[in-house]
Amino acid sequence: MQCSFTALDEFFGVGAAPVRFECFDGDLVGLARTVDALAYPGLPYADAVTDDELSEARVRYRCSDGEPRAAYPQTRLKRLPGARHYDARGGVYESLSVVAPAPDTRATPELVLFEAAVLASRYDYNPDPAYIPSVSSHGLSGLAREYQRDLLDLVVTGKRPDKGFDLLRDAGFVDAYWPELAELGGVEHAKDFHPEGDAWRHTMETFGHRKTPDPVLSLGLLLHDTGKPDAVSAGGHRFDGHSELGARTARSFLTRLGYPAGTVDSVVFLVRYHMLPAALPRLPPAGINRVLDDPLFPTLLELYRCDELSTFRGPDGYYEACAAYKAYRKNSRNPYRDSNGKRRSDLHRPASGTL
Repeated sequence: MQCSFTALDEFFGVGAAPVRFECFDGDLVGLARTVDALAYPGLPYADAVTDDELSEARVRYRCSDGEPRAAYPQTRLKRLPGARHYDARGGVYESLSVVAPAPDTRATPELVLFEAAVLASRYDYNPDPAYIPSVSSHGLSGLAREYQRDLLDLVVTGKRPDKGFDLLRDAGFVDAYWPELAELGGVEHAKDFHPEGDAWRHTMETFGHRKTPDPVLSLGLLLHDTGKPDAVSAGGHRFDGHSELGARTARSFLTRLGYPAGTVDSVVFLVRYHMLPAALPRLPPAGINRVLDDPLFPTLLELYRCDELSTFRGPDGYYEACAAYKAYRKNSRNPYRDSNGKRRSDLHRPASGTL
């Protein structure tokens, strides 16, 4: 039975998240007999989990006979697969229209913080800030990497990731657990190039320009400027080499949170080359054909679009990059042209007077 954020995603028509929540009608022993390869990481919102990266079946199970695993009434919503109706008894249905919900005071701080951030980012909720626990005052230390990754995936693929991340930042969670992101707040931008604010505000702004909440694109946007805190000015560049530095930071950050190697490599590619589309119209394709031929290059262009639209510059650079990429793809398929569009000199023309 779908429950929690999976049921809410269906109810509100939000795209499916990278992690799924299900309610099991029985106890933990019955669940273990029914589902193979369970793990028990002690998460405040799940009794057991499965993590099959190959099938993308990351499921968090709640057993109906155990302690309540919901801090906010909205996350008690349930739905049978394929059913037209939801199980919203016990005041759940009424809670769905409450814009500023308050949690159950008996819920643990870890659960309240988790659900508040996800509710804020995935739906049109603004959890009452008076009930948001701070990391320091509630001693929220040692939170498992499964908790952190689930939280990150649910927030970053929401409609408004900025709301969830700002909530976590205000609670001290970002400083305590994701210092790579916290450091973005200390990177000041020149107002001529980034009127939206520092690197944190710029990063949050990029999410508003996504066409879809694709997980890899969203993680790329989140981490694309994480090299700026360590970059130095050189050759007239304020953040020289920040793409390379950010790629290393992204790899370390995602690996620490337990992301699979394929996801890590994809996000690192986006961060490493996120500045390349700006120069694409002026670069000889032969020198970067490996990057241009990568299946992720269209996603890189989308990241560039979101990045550009978060500044004052507008979409012109994006359109120029797309035109250059389109020309490269056309020329690369033409056997009579090289990647620069010039006629190939190694082709043998028929001798004069022959057919």
